[in-house]
Amino acid sequence: MENAFRVRLKQQVIPAIFYLTFLSSFFGSTLAYPKLSYLFAYRIFLAFLFFFIFIDLMLNGIELKSFLNFSTFFLIGWCAYSLLSFLWAQDIKSAVRDQVFLTINIFVILIFMYYSKYLRWDVFENIILISFIIHLAVGYLEVVTDKHLWTSKVPLYNLHRTPSTFFANPNDFATYLVLYLPFILAVAINKSVNNFFKKWAAFLGAVLAIPLLILTTSRANYIGFLLALFIYFLLAGKDQKKSLLQYGAIFLFFLMLIIGFRLDFGAFNKAVEMIKIQISSLVDFSQTYLSSNVRRELLIVYGLSFLYDYLFFGVGSGNSRVLMEKVKQYTVNVELHNWFLDVLVCYGVVIFILYLIWIVYILYNLFKIKKSSNTLNLPTIPLISSISAFFISSISSSKMIEMRIMWFVFALSLFVLAKSKKEEGEY
Repeated sequence: MENAFRVRLKQQVIPAIFYLTFLSSFFGSTLAYPKLSYLFAYRIFLAFLFFFIFIDLMLNGIELKSFLNFSTFFLIGWCAYSLLSFLWAQDIKSAVRDQVFLTINIFVILIFMYYSKYLRWDVFENIILISFIIHLAVGYLEVVTDKHLWTSKVPLYNLHRTPSTFFANPNDFATYLVLYLPFILAVAINKSVNNFFKKWAAFLGAVLAIPLLILTTSRANYIGFLLALFIYFLLAGKDQKKSLLQYGAIFLFFLMLIIGFRLDFGAFNKAVEMIKIQISSLVDFSQTYLSSNVRRELLIVYGLSFLYDYLFFGVGSGNSRVLMEKVKQYTVNVELHNWFLDVLVCYGVVIFILYLIWIVYILYNLFKIKKSSNTLNLPTIPLISSISAFFISSISSSKMIEMRIMWFVFALSLFVLAKSKKEEGEY
């Protein structure tokens, strides 16, 4: 009986809670009572997950042999260095706050790797698709009604017809769309998916995501979207390219039909004009009113100057915004609005270089799986496309360390790598 419980715990209970945790992560603090916004569904399921994992480790022990690799050493090392930076951090409260986010997200990634044998990609794929469709439905409701969820800050910015769904602002929502659109495309063109409803739900989801992305006016994510599509098409096989071109032709046909009969009521022209304005603003460095580009330029300059003051060891976990407060009159913003710059400034040159190496390591190994006949080669294309877009899209959001959607892209990547190696019998 005891052995049966141990097996069921590892193979059924933990995976079930894991899937619920993953699903709830896409909806954040909206799945909570407003007066207890800090206690939302994701955190509750995560607490249960940690509890049952603790029991599993006590009963079954730790299987270190299949767990120790470059990713494990780097992530644990990053977490340890972040704790060490408390010694020179100016504001301990900010350091603790970011440390909590970093530690939890790293633990989640490690759990993806450790329990990869008992988790299934098709379940993750279904959860991503369901979540994506729900986000799109809420996004269009926001655009039509101009009403937002209680967690959204869009009303505070006095923005109209701008979707944010379950995120605090439209930039975060745009980043979500770009990072997870490749997974939706994969379902739409995957020949092994025989479910007609699922394939067309994915296709319509990919198409309907584009107007919402345009309405977010997130310039970095416009570029990230194009990069994701380009990388996806570049890596796709002949059959997948054919499917992409077929779907693209269908989309263009209906678009021309709608525009030709003016059934869009001028929405297409407005969208084109909006994109032109946003793209042209990329070269706007006017200092008379501190344009967005100038502010971001100043954030980089001041951020690097603080890094220099700390001898390139990093200013300490979460302390970039504390130091930027000193020059807020020049930058307006205190967040660096650039995830890679945030890693560099907060954690120093060594962690930053290792972080880049880690991403290259992931991409390299995903490429290796893609070229193999492994059954897991299908998820590699959306993962590579998403990570490629991430280099651009991560510039959009103000504070990426809190965004679970970013960490889950890397967690899914390491899940595929770990599962592939276990299936090949390398461990």
